[in-house]
Amino acid sequence: MPELPEVESIKRALYPNIIGKIVSEINIISAKNFVGNPDIVLNQKIVNVERFGKVLVITLKNKKYLNVHFKLSGQMLYAKNFNQATFKNIIPFTNGKIMPAKTTRVIIKFKDNSAIFFNDLRKFGWIKVSDAPLAPKGVDVLSKDFTVKYLKKTFEKTRRPIKVSLMDQDIITGIGNIYANDSLYLAKIHPQRLTNSLDEKEIKILQKMIIQEIKKGIKDKGSSGSDEAFILPDGSRGSHQRHFLVYDQEKKPCKICKTIIKRIKHNGRSSYFCPTCQK
Repeated sequence: MPELPEVESIKRALYPNIIGKIVSEINIISAKNFVGNPDIVLNQKIVNVERFGKVLVITLKNKKYLNVHFKLSGQMLYAKNFNQATFKNIIPFTNGKIMPAKTTRVIIKFKDNSAIFFNDLRKFGWIKVSDAPLAPKGVDVLSKDFTVKYLKKTFEKTRRPIKVSLMDQDIITGIGNIYANDSLYLAKIHPQRLTNSLDEKEIKILQKMIIQEIKKGIKDKGSSGSDEAFILPDGSRGSHQRHFLVYDQEKKPCKICKTIIKRIKHNGRSSYFCPTCQK
């Protein structure tokens, strides 16, 4: 699932390509993946592209919004020419380089004949038309409100495992499994530690490590993991997977103490950690 760095990377790639363009056609191949009246979007100019947590938000001139959530396997590809939408790389899950493909669910065409292709293998992702951005409730990791004070106040209210709290989009928006695991590793905190057991010093270190890892992920243009589901709008891959610390590193030695990395499951998600470094 794309996390903050992946969605931010998509936003930054899309912005210069679609700002100022006018929507000429919307082809909804899978009704499950598009919510709202497409007529509201037609003939509207795109005036902004933003990110709220893991949600990409495209603002239209009529003050309506196209909200995009990629869920587990969503992808957004951009082609300058709809009639020649061929990419340099094979697009994951399609076995080809040409769009539209078998996983394409929605196509948004512009008056200059360029287009966006929304792909989603599992059909969990969506594009929703709304009157306001569908922003998550939590505080964005890159916002000025993501402070030690905020975390301390929030963390003291829950006995859930800290890994679960970090991924709760009603508390913090943007963190998923990749960056939660690696941030906890750097902060030397076990993923199953009770959230309210962290002291202020530990919270301060954790907050710093989260911001650090998120910014590294953005610099690397996101993580295209083992399934390579995440790709950028030009079909290229992110490179942050080369820098995973404990995420997806089960049975490999810890980079600090050489203890073998372990994997456990709770709340249906895998957590990776060093049993020596993380307490």
